[in-house]
Amino acid sequence: MKRRSISKAGLLAVALMALLLWTNVTNQVSAQSDESNPNRNQEKSSKYTISQLNEEAAVLYRRALENNIEEVRASILRISSSLQHISFEGQTSVEGIHALSETIVEVKEAAVKLQADKQLLQESSAKLRLAADSLAHPMKPLWLQYYKIIKDDLDALSLAANQNQSPTTLANQYLVLEQHYETIRPAAMIRLEPHQIAQVDAWLSHIKGLTHAKQPDAAQLRSMTAHGEELVNQLFGREKDESAFVPFVQGPDRRAAGLVISSVIVAALSYAGYRKYRAQQQDIFTYRR
Repeated sequence: MKRRSISKAGLLAVALMALLLWTNVTNQVSAQSDESNPNRNQEKSSKYTISQLNEEAAVLYRRALENNIEEVRASILRISSSLQHISFEGQTSVEGIHALSETIVEVKEAAVKLQADKQLLQESSAKLRLAADSLAHPMKPLWLQYYKIIKDDLDALSLAANQNQSPTTLANQYLVLEQHYETIRPAAMIRLEPHQIAQVDAWLSHIKGLTHAKQPDAAQLRSMTAHGEELVNQLFGREKDESAFVPFVQGPDRRAAGLVISSVIVAALSYAGYRKYRAQQQDIFTYRR
């Protein structure tokens, strides 16, 4: 009886040792797997942190619209402290990181003032909101929705130039365009090549000089606004006149539609020729008044 109990105890000890050994082996294999693929954990952590940054920026923007300065200050402190833990490798360029950092500094400066400028705080918060979203959603960022706004600003400036309106009107139209562009610039910098942003910056600088002159050169201003349409389309990744025209038929039916239209034109011309021939045969002339 005593031997049987000892035997049972021995079997239990062996089973426990086997379980511990299996657990250790499993942990080692899991650790080796993580070590062999460190980018996976880093990528998950990076994406999660960027997602948190985006959520915090959205909260900050809402608090700025409510003019809740204390909450804005608390939110911008959380963003600043978490920024050092984000890995931007593969997410954006050095210029993009710099643009994001500048935007955070702008919000800080607007929030720490004793008499906060409500408009300035909202503008800087909107920049940060769009920049964080551009990091979190590279395929469909919110800043692309500004295409129509900036296109309308450019059209208004072009119309003012065509109508030879006053220098004050031209300068005001430019300021609206510049304000909207500056709102999306950090977000665009995060996703686009630096030379694309540099082209738009240089173009805007030239436009500013023309619109703020005492006697604006209307011809040159019209030329520059026409060139600006191409730059704006490139900035937002749109083809020329993409928003103005819609294909008559999409897909494989386009060729069939072309054949139908061509047939109608040929038939109309044939009928017109036939009517002219009949008129000549019957000595009928058409008089023009």
